[in-house]
Amino acid sequence: MDMQNIDFPSDFLEATHSDWEASALRALKGAALDALNTPIAGGLENKPLYQGRTDSAPLQLRECSHPWKIVQRSDHPIISEANAQMLEDLEGGADSIELVLPASPRVLSGGLSVQRIDDMLNLLEGVKPDLIDFRLECGYEGSATLALLIEACKRLDIEPNQLTVHGVSDPLSVFVNSGRVRNSFERLELRAQDLAGYARNNGLQGSLLRSDGRCYHDAGANSVQELGLILSSLLYYMRTLEKGGVSAEDLPRHVSACLSASADQFGTIIKARAMRQLWSRLLNAAQLPSQPLHLHMETSWRMMTKRDPWVNMLRTTVAAFAAGIGGADSVSVLPFTSPLGLPNAFARRIARNTQLILIEESNLAQVSDPAAGSGLVEERTEDLANAAWLYFQKIEKEGGVLGALASGVIYSDVTTARHEEDKLVATGRHPLTGTSAFPNLGELDVDVLKADADQIGEIATRMDLPEPSADGQLIEAVAKALTEGAGLVDIQASRKQLGDNDCQALKLSRLAAPFESLRDKAEAFQEAQGNPPKVFLATLGPVAQHTARAAFASNFYATGGFVSGGGKQFDSLDDMISCFRISDAKVVCLCSSDKVYEEQAVTVLKQLKAAGAKRITLAGRPKDLLPELTENGLDGTIYQGCDMLAELKTCFEVVGVSLADEVEAI
Repeated sequence: MDMQNIDFPSDFLEATHSDWEASALRALKGAALDALNTPIAGGLENKPLYQGRTDSAPLQLRECSHPWKIVQRSDHPIISEANAQMLEDLEGGADSIELVLPASPRVLSGGLSVQRIDDMLNLLEGVKPDLIDFRLECGYEGSATLALLIEACKRLDIEPNQLTVHGVSDPLSVFVNSGRVRNSFERLELRAQDLAGYARNNGLQGSLLRSDGRCYHDAGANSVQELGLILSSLLYYMRTLEKGGVSAEDLPRHVSACLSASADQFGTIIKARAMRQLWSRLLNAAQLPSQPLHLHMETSWRMMTKRDPWVNMLRTTVAAFAAGIGGADSVSVLPFTSPLGLPNAFARRIARNTQLILIEESNLAQVSDPAAGSGLVEERTEDLANAAWLYFQKIEKEGGVLGALASGVIYSDVTTARHEEDKLVATGRHPLTGTSAFPNLGELDVDVLKADADQIGEIATRMDLPEPSADGQLIEAVAKALTEGAGLVDIQASRKQLGDNDCQALKLSRLAAPFESLRDKAEAFQEAQGNPPKVFLATLGPVAQHTARAAFASNFYATGGFVSGGGKQFDSLDDMISCFRISDAKVVCLCSSDKVYEEQAVTVLKQLKAAGAKRITLAGRPKDLLPELTENGLDGTIYQGCDMLAELKTCFEVVGVSLADEVEAI
């Protein structure tokens, strides 16, 4: 292949950072260079230009040249179907399975109906458990589910020391998302120590206690908060295990972290790298031996949309790419139809293949920390790690993660961050393609699986269980009960409940939910009225004058399910008024240039009001004209950066749709 040199102008190659600063200052006409910085969540900034950091060594992320584990969720409530899916996933390239039970706060739909050893054996039929990794998402019963998995594998002649299981238990995430745990944390800590003893007795490989940032991210936390809270949770779990006699050398390997990976490519890479730096700093501060942190990442639930879900493929691809580049040890890609229900075989295959292509064809895992040396990545990693460490210290001053949850500090901080991000979405500054930007009102439904779990509850049989202890006697007794025919429901009913804990729950919320709710209202309106809600585009002047703003207005109102009428070059004002009356629309939007508004808008406003328009808006912000236009019937303006949800809410009220139950979401 012939190589061709590109001839750059000599002054381009010779330009320095100082030359750029001088040119930028001239363009800013007196303003400081900081005016070019873009604020990002957590009080951080993105600079317009970074210098390469050739002196930066790569971070110690995932083991060099080793691909990350491809994790697939198993959550179908019918065991035979879950088994078929699992086999297809493993044959299709996955090498790790996440067992998701209905009690998990991360269950999106369905949940495995696994109660007894026979159920687990049916689930694992044809599977080679010793050749794959497992992750457990089981809510309160992570330890009992682990015992169930181990006892089932013993019947398959697979010993516990041949199994690798990560993320067995995380009572903190249950507490965060539900707002309550049915026991005192002192007792839950004893159960964690019992779990460590059981794992040690059985030679189990993997990490036991999971510090999960997803419960905060999906409730609206920014990256600074997510990392700081993960760090505080890791410290809490290590302190818990230390009380149970786990040695300092073993403490780090018993815990793991889980982060959300969003479609913010650089933000996700930086977050994963910052997690490694923070872990190293934590071990150093605690005077613990340096050991790698097992880092799992899952594509963000918060970023996914129900409307135009095909765009979720793009979001999850970017997120998986960034997680891999950032050094995750394992990655789970949520199937693109997850917000709509249980994903079918096609959606699951796309989730697998997304990672397989990144690993096998793009060879992303062949280079350790490929983002090292990038000025943007290096500086922002340091900034994020420093900010997260300060937030971690704030949480520790509140009594650690438990104290900060109980006092409401975490709830307040995360809620504030959520409102800030929700505002960016509502004003179009954080567009969601297919939902808050470029919606497709004619989209077809996508297929999801329909499966209901058995709704007939079992009658639990209570039994005597020993107290938890550092030698694992509680879970050993649970395992024995399971081998004798007990189910998870029996184990849960038999556990002693001594006290409880409450906090303000952080509920999972997707960014697209407010817009999706309006689209649902529009469809309900159409079903009841026979026609969708409409907006009439009163385009003024020639096509060249109104096309851009008419297209903007059409997309704007379509995000709420409003169908546009008009939008053409009218022969006359009478022609426009006639078309408006025929349209049966109550909402009108004037679309043209500021010059045409100055010449025609007042007359058109008066005529439209006389013809029955209930609400008239204008596309654009002609500030000098607004006082006069408002006096003559203009009700509002729409423009890039305005509150889209507020305007759409008002339009629904105009057409007679009550949104009383949507006010908080909007």
